[in-house]
Amino acid sequence: PTVGAERLLYRLFHEHGVRVFRSVPVDDQCSCSREKIHGILQGFSAEEIKDSTEEGGIHVACEFCSTQYDFDPAEFVVE
Repeated sequence: PTVGAERLLYRLFHEHGVRVFRSVPVDDQCSCSREKIHGILQGFSAEEIKDSTEEGGIHVACEFCSTQYDFDPAEFVVE
């Protein structure tokens, strides 16, 4: 016989006071953008910008979707 998820949870963990919450759909799409990455880099200190610069630019790759973003370090220089 098939046992529903709520019933199974109760059988296994009833002594711990199991509560079942409403399900929420999971979206597995990336929400990265050039603007978001730029905003993060604006929070870096001048030294962090310098340390992040390679081959004349700052190169950021999204770990989720692999999109590559390239920035000119001069965009982040505070005078």
